[in-house]
Amino acid sequence: MSFMMRLCSWWLLLLLIAGLTLSACQTVGVGRAKVLVKDAQSDELKKETTTLGVTLPPGCTTMTTSTPAGKKLLTVSYQEPTIDHGNGPLAFTTIYLSSPGGQAQAIRVWTNDARGGATVTIKNVAAPAQEFAICGTATNWARQESPPALLTLSAQ
Repeated sequence: MSFMMRLCSWWLLLLLIAGLTLSACQTVGVGRAKVLVKDAQSDELKKETTTLGVTLPPGCTTMTTSTPAGKKLLTVSYQEPTIDHGNGPLAFTTIYLSSPGGQAQAIRVWTNDARGGATVTIKNVAAPAQEFAICGTATNWARQESPPALLTLSAQ
């Protein structure tokens, strides 16, 4: 092999190693805040929304709120729990909505990091009525669901 071909081979190898190193650093994302933004009207979340057999978790019905007149869409925000106390990796969070005399609705939001901790914002959540109950839970891969947590709401 000629000297020039060996030199080109070394340069290609160094470029390949540098590229792999840089892409690995970008994947880790050390020091960056984790943010997950979803749209309740998207196909992804519509597939994860159900009313069949949904019952509100104990404690959810005490967190009743209301929307301003004429406002039908909400933005829901919350912080995913982080893994602790040996509960196992986070699989998904669930938003529960229910109106008096109406059917309960559950919206499942799969996490993008099993360690949790992301700030989650779900836009365009349809309010089931002017007054309704809302809460959120977290579920690990063993299907153990947490007690309900408070969520932040804003009308659109």
